[in-house]
Amino acid sequence: MRAGLSVVGTTVRGMAAPMRRAKHIAAALRGTYLQGHVIRPEIGETFVVSGVDPARLLEAWQAAHAVMPVTGRWPVFTLPGELHHGPSAAEIAELRREAQTLDPWPVFTRYRVDEPRHHADVERYVRAFLGDEMVTPAMEQLGLPTTTKALTRWTYDTLLANPHLADRVVRGYEHLIGTRQWHTFSEVQLVLLPTTSQWLAPAWVQYHGTPCENGVAAWAAAMRQWEQRWGAALIAAWGTMLQFTAQRQPPPGPRAWELAGQLMAVGGSLQCQQWQLAIALTRSDAWFLHDRP
Repeated sequence: MRAGLSVVGTTVRGMAAPMRRAKHIAAALRGTYLQGHVIRPEIGETFVVSGVDPARLLEAWQAAHAVMPVTGRWPVFTLPGELHHGPSAAEIAELRREAQTLDPWPVFTRYRVDEPRHHADVERYVRAFLGDEMVTPAMEQLGLPTTTKALTRWTYDTLLANPHLADRVVRGYEHLIGTRQWHTFSEVQLVLLPTTSQWLAPAWVQYHGTPCENGVAAWAAAMRQWEQRWGAALIAAWGTMLQFTAQRQPPPGPRAWELAGQLMAVGGSLQCQQWQLAIALTRSDAWFLHDRP
């Protein structure tokens, strides 16, 4: 808390209970980029900060997040008019319970199909990504027929073991590093949720990539895992896209591979190979997920 700041809020476990009045939130934001922005109450006990410059999205989010111990509200960007549901206390409690107990990954099954790959498939794939000289090693080491999963994992392990080869494929994944894929809209709104648990955001905001059965709970559980393991923070939920920052990066190897698979399961429209994303995640402090209709 900044020196001299006077705000209303009851501290619970190091965080304030959610502020209920716009003027108190405005006082908490005084001296930040968000000072002077219009704050209005919205559905489901949320508040919306309007007039944020989309080009300064991360700066605005950081300002709201920095005062979360005072406001008791997690900030998340959405498109204007995208709040449609005000959850009941019972709904929030149920989502909390499910997020803490559910294994989300069996729910996100879109990448469970492991297609067979034959000689021509492997040759075409390896030649396209690694070059002609790697076709023979691929055939010898994989054994045919193989599967898509085995082929992509072999590619990843091969690149980890061969830095010179890895340097040649940088262009294939460099766009996945940082915020380069983050989408910029002409108008946005910053929603202040009445919770400091970001993984409860699915109670208020929507994401197209949630499967029909247990999808919302699985999304919440996934975000809870990512927060605990990688310090991931939900910045924006654009309906078909999610944007996160991450405090910690996975080391190269199995953990990066696993995380890449998780992000591709939740973001089913990501246009990349799992090994490309796995490499990028070891070098990036921002994530982008996309699942279009």
